[in-house]
Amino acid sequence: MSTDQTGAGEVLGTEDEVESALRLVVQALDGEHRPGQLALAQQVARTLAGGDHALVQAGTGTGKSMGYLVPAALQAVRTGRPVVVATATLALQRQLVERDLPRLADALAPVLTRPLRFAVLKGRNNYVCLNKVHGFVPEDEQEALFSAPRSALGEQAVAVRAWAEETETGDRDDYPDEIDPRVWRSLSVGRRECVGEQRCAHGEACFTVLRRQQAMAADIVITNHAMLAIDAIEGIPVLPEHDAVIIDEGHELVDRVTTAAAVDLSAGQIERATRRARSVLSIETLQALDAAAEQLSLSLDDLLDGGDGPVRLSEPNRTLTLALSAVRDASRAGISELGGGRDGQDADDLAQRQHARAAVEELFETAGRILTAGPEAVIWLDAGETRAPSLRMAPMAVDALLRDSLFSRNPVLLTSATLTTGASFDSALTALGLTTDDAATIDVGSPFDYATQGILYVPADLPAPGRDGIAEEALDELALLIEAAGGRTLALFSSWRGVERAADYLRVRLDTDHIPLLVQRRGDAVGVLVERFAAEPASCLLGTLSLWQGVDVPGPSCVLVAIDRIPFPRPDDPLLAARQEAIEQAGGSGFRSVSLPRAGLLLAQGAGRLIRGPHDRGVVAVLDSRLATAGYGRQLRASLPPFWYTTDRDTVLGALRRLAESADQDEPAV
Repeated sequence: MSTDQTGAGEVLGTEDEVESALRLVVQALDGEHRPGQLALAQQVARTLAGGDHALVQAGTGTGKSMGYLVPAALQAVRTGRPVVVATATLALQRQLVERDLPRLADALAPVLTRPLRFAVLKGRNNYVCLNKVHGFVPEDEQEALFSAPRSALGEQAVAVRAWAEETETGDRDDYPDEIDPRVWRSLSVGRRECVGEQRCAHGEACFTVLRRQQAMAADIVITNHAMLAIDAIEGIPVLPEHDAVIIDEGHELVDRVTTAAAVDLSAGQIERATRRARSVLSIETLQALDAAAEQLSLSLDDLLDGGDGPVRLSEPNRTLTLALSAVRDASRAGISELGGGRDGQDADDLAQRQHARAAVEELFETAGRILTAGPEAVIWLDAGETRAPSLRMAPMAVDALLRDSLFSRNPVLLTSATLTTGASFDSALTALGLTTDDAATIDVGSPFDYATQGILYVPADLPAPGRDGIAEEALDELALLIEAAGGRTLALFSSWRGVERAADYLRVRLDTDHIPLLVQRRGDAVGVLVERFAAEPASCLLGTLSLWQGVDVPGPSCVLVAIDRIPFPRPDDPLLAARQEAIEQAGGSGFRSVSLPRAGLLLAQGAGRLIRGPHDRGVVAVLDSRLATAGYGRQLRASLPPFWYTTDRDTVLGALRRLAESADQDEPAV
């Protein structure tokens, strides 16, 4: 292969150089050669050298991170221009920064002309604000946290504040426990709330500034999808200038960008902004904000009409339009009164005015965006868990945003274990705003032999799931499977209602002294549950969507992954319903273009929890007969790893019993 010229005028290494460097790293880590990893690395090298964008599906066990980090390191050190790596989850971000990159830097030291530099960069509100730790805290946050210091929330606030005064990184994720969002808000600021490095008394020691300086000097910058969206789509330069972008967990990108581009507005939000600005705005403006909050609340309650929602709006009606206009006008007056900060102004006063201005500006911009929304936006009313409704808006699609703001700037490579539906990249390309003319697509497979390591079981005689949730016949089937497996089950449900119903049934049906049930609850820390599941081999873990991906439990603790139903989107999901309707109005099939690909992606993510290592064995049981009997079942099954497929109950129960016996004897299964 001839060498390619990068945008910086430098020459990237040949594929032979990439292969040699990858081999060096694999040897240093006592790993083994994986053809899929090499194929990924060479595609990354081609993309970084200025080639086409690329989508690379790399199955579990491929070694994705080293597959893209090796060519990224060669490119960045040679050209002096950084490569950005964006992930969707904190877990992967930590893995890259704390484990993979240090080992990579050591292994490649003999072939690099200088040491590899890397850094992680998160949003400003992920770091402690020293101005809040040592100075001003908004009155509304003080009231929420310190009015009852003996409460659990107050005790946590004291503990986190003590940590904030000692931390060397200021990174929320370095705190050794969960932090209530209200506590964290009292110690952090968003982009709008920051008074600025030059005007802050703690600007030189600011954790965000120090992290950004480290990122500016790095060869590889690890960030998240949301930061990538802010940098590319909102046009706010939060990332250093870079030559290329690698997006891991690429199947999440569209949803993460959609979330970053969404806005919401509620009466409570206006009331919080008013409390924050009470000491710095005129009585007239405060009264206008209060009136606007009441007007919006009445309008949303009227639209919700006692229902649970969500309620999709084709456009704001007259009453809602008047309410939004009142919000916009009152917040505009507030912005005008607050003006800009003055040099030499007292630090606490400056911070107070900046916090107030940030809150009022957000009201103004959100109300204005909803009022001027076009047909490409989806607006809906969410009842909320506290019965305090909020108005939400999100773009129907982000393909044009991604194409114009991300893919037009630098070469981009996306990778994930699940990018195809029915063995096709078409749905992913369409959602990203790309075509096969714009991007190379490659599936490098997996080193695992799924056909001999796993079984896909669909009980074809079960009744199809209905609106009432999982049928009792399916629960009975689940219990039979769990008993045969001796526990060792991850049971995934598409709703909290399904989790609760299954837990109630299994507590009665199973011998929970021998098969402990671990049941996910709303707000539970997933990591703690997964650790318990891995540590107790006979246990069963029941959970919902947050467990469908990211759970990595190799070995005998998980020999059965049970999925309650095909995870089609809820019919009342406003965003997906709008996308389906738009496709149908254009003459297409909304079900096949939106619902089916989304269900296939999530189904593949759930099934991917089973085989996590070369010696794993087990069963994926989908308790939805439609996967076997419906016309679209074959396409969905093609989205899954190539397990051996059966509808025979006795065969599966026998296989699970053998696995259980083997695990009990601590011997590898045959």
